[in-house]
Amino acid sequence: MNKIKIMEAAVKKWQKIIDKKGSDGGVLDCPPCRIYYFTVCIGCPIAQYTGKKFCKGSPYIPWFRHQLERHDKMFKKVYCPECEKLARDMQNFMIEIRDHLIEKEDQKERTKEC
Repeated sequence: MNKIKIMEAAVKKWQKIIDKKGSDGGVLDCPPCRIYYFTVCIGCPIAQYTGKKFCKGSPYIPWFRHQLERHDKMFKKVYCPECEKLARDMQNFMIEIRDHLIEKEDQKERTKEC
């Protein structure tokens, strides 16, 4: 599976949340989790980037904690300005990982050409 495409799907997921057209279902609708969660995050682009499993070291933990402590609703979505900020943080982190993967791929291609 192309990890860049997986991360692009994650960026789109968070855009829907930011646009108030979607909610966060955690591991059930996270593109990387759908593939890597049941292998305990082995191979997950997020885990590889942070060096930690289960999104530790990512903006997901503050998002999740805010959702539980402030809103305590079944659906995790944008309810307040802080929710939007935390969702944007998560999306920006997904973009950062995607761009990192693209750069690694470009480096690999340049190495082949030499």
